[in-house]
Amino acid sequence: MKKKILVFNRITGYANPQNMLALLGGSQESKSTLLKCLAGRIPSSPYLQGDLRANDVIPGETFFRLIGYVEMVDAHQPYLSVRESLQFSAALRLNREIDTRSRHIHVELVLDQLGLLPYSNQLVGSLRDATGRTFEIAKKMTIGVELAANPSILFLEEPIYGLDSAGISSILAILSGLSASGLNIIATLTHATVRSLSFFDQALILTREGEQAYFGPIGPNCEDLLNYFSPIPSSPRKLTGESPISLVMGYLGQGIKSRGTPSINFADKYRASSLHKQVNEEIAAIKNLRKVRVPKKTAPAYPAPYSRQAGQVLLRTQRFLWRNVQYTYGRLTGCIMIGFLMGSLYYQIKYSDLYGVTSRSLYIYMQVILIGVIAANNVIPQIGTDRLVYLREKRAGMYLPIFYPLSWAVGEIPYLFIVTLAMVGIGNGLAGIGTRSVPEFLEYWLVLCVFTLCVTYFGMMVTFLAPLPIFAAFLVSILTSLWVSASGVVVVLSNIKFYRWMYWTNPFQYAMNALTSISFYCNPKTCASDCSCKRLPDGSYVWDRLANSRALSHTRINTDILILSAMGVLFASLALLFFSMLRHNKNPSE
Repeated sequence: MKKKILVFNRITGYANPQNMLALLGGSQESKSTLLKCLAGRIPSSPYLQGDLRANDVIPGETFFRLIGYVEMVDAHQPYLSVRESLQFSAALRLNREIDTRSRHIHVELVLDQLGLLPYSNQLVGSLRDATGRTFEIAKKMTIGVELAANPSILFLEEPIYGLDSAGISSILAILSGLSASGLNIIATLTHATVRSLSFFDQALILTREGEQAYFGPIGPNCEDLLNYFSPIPSSPRKLTGESPISLVMGYLGQGIKSRGTPSINFADKYRASSLHKQVNEEIAAIKNLRKVRVPKKTAPAYPAPYSRQAGQVLLRTQRFLWRNVQYTYGRLTGCIMIGFLMGSLYYQIKYSDLYGVTSRSLYIYMQVILIGVIAANNVIPQIGTDRLVYLREKRAGMYLPIFYPLSWAVGEIPYLFIVTLAMVGIGNGLAGIGTRSVPEFLEYWLVLCVFTLCVTYFGMMVTFLAPLPIFAAFLVSILTSLWVSASGVVVVLSNIKFYRWMYWTNPFQYAMNALTSISFYCNPKTCASDCSCKRLPDGSYVWDRLANSRALSHTRINTDILILSAMGVLFASLALLFFSMLRHNKNPSE
């Protein structure tokens, strides 16, 4: 847009320890942007101008580690317990000199302070079923995750939004206690009441245009606010039964609609007031008293060492995978059931005729399609669900962002080993395919495992490429359908005309060819007179017929495995690249 919009302008104020400051009025965007700028989360935009200073000095990493930022959206990992969520934050945000025992003690104190000890061992995702205070507990958790970092300043976006009266009182009482212990509290409030403001000491009120209309004490029952606004000439009178805060918002044209646009420029009135002069004098005195010491050496980019970051993120992803019944155990159960069904359907297939050969080939074809499509599609909603949590952690600067996709790539490996082993062990054991010897069984399992890992990384890549999970699911469905069609089974390579390039860039093709070669290969040249290689009724060997029609080669099995491995590495690398480069995988405010 060519037109520039003023979000906020000329805002002056201060926040002292043991005081709670409320940001009121203005638009939701102006309050939110102001809070983000104060916390150092300045949106990267060529249209935003200015710089951030703390005590008149541009702050560095050390200053920002003193800050906790409680977002409006309560985004948490559903498969961690409440205690594990806070321990994860403490492990990555407390100074590296603090040992594990001290971190755990600190987390227990935070849980007790927030009243979360009764829920500390429950999974976050199960709280909605265990209590009727879900939103209150979720907000306490969001606050607790920040308190686990032991901040000196706590910023909160709409901490009472969506809560009932009991929840509002509980959250504000906790914040009041934190403030009394010496913590700086700064919060935005859109729907403030006299009762909620009674917990706060000061208020900074914005006009609809983002100008400053007031900064000062609130007073009991908002008396200080009324004492400032009421004497201003031409101020509207208080309506019968109207609360003080509704009256003040009405002055600014943000209350009762019938009052319309205010005729008074409250920003100019404030700048000309004695209150504004007192605030400037107080800020000047604070600047003289508080001298910021510039550290001699630059602080590291992250509080925790990289080894701890990698370990904690991987552990969290493992817990997500193994505790997610719908995803992990659902897939495992599904693969076991598919193994039983296919194994019983194709039980001990004899392939001494064309019908048996077709059935045996169809088993391999269906097995690869089912496990490939399941693996590629099932990973999409899980990463999509976890993305909000990652973005919150990224904004908090918990860990190097690349550890997040790496943890997913590594975390899937042991699970896929087990899933493919269950499918091959049950299905192939019943069907009698790839079970002529232990080496043949292990080779068959290895190929299927590498293929499953490859298509799983493909699903991850498309998930990070697409801005929304629904788009990723659509792309995966289209591409896997094309790959299956051009895999050289239904339409053999010699008959593929225009899409031959798709055959050679197709993980399904390499997996099916390798598995078919393992299952059918038999060299009649090494046989004696009692050769056990299967023949068709016309006297031709089964392997020779398949090898000629589908361009198969037993010597190409190792090459196929290497190509599948290389494609998996390529998909994983592209997933990391898309994750790092594409805007929708970054902070939405950047």
